Amino acid sequence: MEKEKKNGINKKLLLIIIVFAVILGAVIFALSFYGAISDPESLFDEPIPTAAPAVDAAPTPTAEPTPTPNPDDVLSAQSDEEFMSRRTNILVLGIDESTEREDWGSFRTDTILLVSVDFSDNDVCMVSIPRDSYVKLYNANGELVNPLLPYNKINSAFSAGGGAQKKGFEYTMTTIEQLMGINVDYYCAFNMNVVKDVVNAMGGVDYEVDVEVNMNGRTLSPGFQHLDGQGVLDYCRQRKGSSDIARIDRQQRMLTAILEQLKSTNQIVNLPTIYTAVQDNIMTNLSFKQISSLSLVALRMDMSQLSRYTVEGKAMDIYGKSCWCVYTAELEKLVDDIWGKNITVDPEIDYKYILAQIETNRQLIAAELNRGILAYNKAYTLLHDYKDYIDGDSYDALKAYAKALEDAIEKESKEELDMYTPPVEQLCYSICNQFGIQLY
Repeated sequence: MEKEKKNGINKKLLLIIIVFAVILGAVIFALSFYGAISDPESLFDEPIPTAAPAVDAAPTPTAEPTPTPNPDDVLSAQSDEEFMSRRTNILVLGIDESTEREDWGSFRTDTILLVSVDFSDNDVCMVSIPRDSYVKLYNANGELVNPLLPYNKINSAFSAGGGAQKKGFEYTMTTIEQLMGINVDYYCAFNMNVVKDVVNAMGGVDYEVDVEVNMNGRTLSPGFQHLDGQGVLDYCRQRKGSSDIARIDRQQRMLTAILEQLKSTNQIVNLPTIYTAVQDNIMTNLSFKQISSLSLVALRMDMSQLSRYTVEGKAMDIYGKSCWCVYTAELEKLVDDIWGKNITVDPEIDYKYILAQIETNRQLIAAELNRGILAYNKAYTLLHDYKDYIDGDSYDALKAYAKALEDAIEKESKEELDMYTPPVEQLCYSICNQFGIQLY
């Protein structure tokens, strides 16, 4: 028992010694570690080189934001230098196509705008040619489309050439070249949807609307307002209650406002990108580089360098058509002022010549006109005063021929008068005999 007790004491003593040894070792290690960090030279066989005296270090540079590319540099890199080496004339056409009308080939040019760009000084001229201008139409080879009937409205040149699918652009360009005596090498045609897309892409445009616009149930009231693409399109298309010349003025002013806003918001550099986004609705023989060149001019030019003109003339009714007859003397002056060219415009498209031709034609067909007017007046009386006495078939036949004769009288067309006057006379005679009607 005593032996076991003695062994228990020895075990306790041994445990105390072990714990003490551990604590002592920890203390020695701590002292050693403290000495080492206090004297780092003791950790190495060779002494640590003495550090050079501290010098104020330069502050760590902070990352600079990437600079915004210079718009001029961006567009210059994309531009066509050869294209910019000479004055360029570009025909801009607005085709009367909308979402519900898809076949370009059957449409006419609602807007005809000749843009002349002088790259040497960034001067830009816009010359609007009224779509009803009564001129001679030429094909792509510079020949009259119809030598027997050479005159027509200028917007018919596009459809005469087969529209966009054939040679509509070439016919229109050549017709304008023959009219104005200048070269037109490029065209850019767009349908109505492009106007909306471009204006919406630039975030709309602020504009002073000067007339009330009513279009397909939509209304724009006069006043300064923010217009979206549809509003701009409606404003530019509005014709009811005004003339085509007034509409041309509105279109030119709207184009100017759009350009001003693009410049003021630094969006000119985005024009090539906008073009890429809407190019499915644009037909042009301009390349992307050439479009970038034109954007560069728009960026560099001052708004005072943008001039706008309209081919002057006189509104006239010619053979039942509302036409714009050109003042050739004013057109010659316009070409001289803009292009510095002394030209002679075809005198046979001058409004005075056209008036003289109409009067000569009227005298030549005076007998046919008088006979046609007499026959039409008889038909009109029967159709309106004796409708209840005439059977349906006779009534419908007389109505159809009378309408054709009315058109022939308005056109003062000898061929059509000779075609429709006799059947109207015969129908009137037959109806009067059949129903016992005495007119006079």
